[in-house]
Amino acid sequence: MAAKLVIAGLAAVLALSACVTANSTSTGVDANGRRAFLTYAGADAPVYLTAVNPAFGSPQEVAREVALSADQSVVGSPVTFTTERSETALPHYRIVALFDPEVSVSTDQVCRSDQTPPVAARYQDRTNLFLAFCARGEEIAGARVSGAKLSGPDDPELDRMVKAGMSEMFPPHGGGDRGNPPVFGSLGFDGGVPRFRLNPLAGVAGE
Repeated sequence: MAAKLVIAGLAAVLALSACVTANSTSTGVDANGRRAFLTYAGADAPVYLTAVNPAFGSPQEVAREVALSADQSVVGSPVTFTTERSETALPHYRIVALFDPEVSVSTDQVCRSDQTPPVAARYQDRTNLFLAFCARGEEIAGARVSGAKLSGPDDPELDRMVKAGMSEMFPPHGGGDRGNPPVFGSLGFDGGVPRFRLNPLAGVAGE
């Protein structure tokens, strides 16, 4: 009987977990580069986090819950998050949690959504979340997450959604992170001219 109860409990947990789906977006920065930027941004103080367009609470209270869920959610990284810019060492780095974005919204738009929020696309059966890691106007990492309809900031589903999104943006890798600013995060081309993405505090060079 006890074994049946344990199996039933595990099945319930798996069923709840299955409600959350998460997929990373393409930003031109590979996984190691994304982790390096995050480690650098959070080496000496928490990383700033803001919530945009939540339908189930004020942006401030939702951001606090998202920050709590994001704290130490990246495997092998001690980085924590705050909703207060004054507590950060590098305020230009930030995580944006945009709720219920339209399908066409890009990571770049999410990085600008705390100034001009995109139109929300609400659904009766689910909540969608777009997490983005940004620096100034640059996109570094992003993840689209979908889960059950959230009832409030303290809904456990929100915690699962945030952790799933953070895992997609910053997947684990071998070796430890060292809080040094990354030199090159990615190489791209603009009109055939190579562009190297540097530490976003210094902008993009190599043109």
